[in-house]
Amino acid sequence: MRRKNKLSWPGKILLFFNVLAIAGLMLVYAGTRISPQFFWPAALPGLFYPFLLLINIGFVLLWIIRQRLYFFLSLIAILAGYNHINSFMSYSDTERQLPSEGINIHVLSYNVRVFDLYNYGPQWELNYTNRNNIFRYLESGDFDIICLQEFVHNKSGAFKTLDTLPHLLNARYAHTGFTRSSRNINFFGLATFSAFPIANKGMITFPTRGGNLCIYTDIIIENDTVRVYNVHFESIGLSPEDYLFVENMTNVEQISDRDYFRQGSMRILNGLVNAYRQRAIQVEMVAEHITQCPYPVILAGDFNDTPHSYAYRKINQLLNDSFKSGRTTGQTYIWDLPGFRIDYIMHSKHFKPYNFKTGSQKYSDHFPVSVWLNYIDKSFIR
Repeated sequence: MRRKNKLSWPGKILLFFNVLAIAGLMLVYAGTRISPQFFWPAALPGLFYPFLLLINIGFVLLWIIRQRLYFFLSLIAILAGYNHINSFMSYSDTERQLPSEGINIHVLSYNVRVFDLYNYGPQWELNYTNRNNIFRYLESGDFDIICLQEFVHNKSGAFKTLDTLPHLLNARYAHTGFTRSSRNINFFGLATFSAFPIANKGMITFPTRGGNLCIYTDIIIENDTVRVYNVHFESIGLSPEDYLFVENMTNVEQISDRDYFRQGSMRILNGLVNAYRQRAIQVEMVAEHITQCPYPVILAGDFNDTPHSYAYRKINQLLNDSFKSGRTTGQTYIWDLPGFRIDYIMHSKHFKPYNFKTGSQKYSDHFPVSVWLNYIDKSFIR
């Protein structure tokens, strides 16, 4: 690498923006360690990690082309957060053969968005299309443990879910937890289905504005007890108006309308801040519960947060992320903005993951995620 003594003014400007990009990465790393309860702005840079990573990779290439040693600046910053790359993109062989020893457990997590209950027909009749699509997908997957978020049970029987799924699935044992209802007919919450008998059921009740919840289910696998946590952490709660605002950010006329831009931005920012603070409380409650658990643990659910967040790191300190056994960038939230992985399956060291997959089914606003977990060491104590 040829060394040059002085930078031109354009070079100095590039170096300035390079330093800003590096600072952005450092803020992402710091934000995972700072609870949004105490300082919520630290959580925001994590949303932009994919873009900051690409920008810094661009600066590495740029300085190499210009034969400048400044490429080490971004390179060191990227390598300092290698674990973030590993949770954003996974490179494992997706076709690894499952081991013949131990017990192989097929686990699914899926936010089903109430099975599209409110997608009424022209005469306000119920629409069963996406519900039936989800049913067929669950049935065909032959899953042993299924964790569903934004589950709905219709007490009247007009929109069957809980009263039908156990008859369709290999995972016929059910545990549900509901936090809200509509006219005492539709009940909303979480559902865990298991092919293994259920020995105990419990609930972690969150402080929440959106009816979020965690349920845990103790299942019996060959005389051993395994605890399955099904979680749905606080969401931003974007309204149709908010989604329209985000879409309009490509519209020059809309952006130039200062009042429209200010009101939309503040509305989304307030939603983000409230959600970050609530999630921090909720994830700490679940993390504390896990530390007291005497059994092997599987945790699945919708975190409503990226792998570059305080919520993710708090759980990942206790449990391993099965995502790293697949080969994918893992976007699980279906939105115009790419790259948001907010659905997870994690596990304690009793298990070894194989063939993590993100589904392509568009029956909800989330993609399903699944993995095979091999129960490798029943005598291991965490």
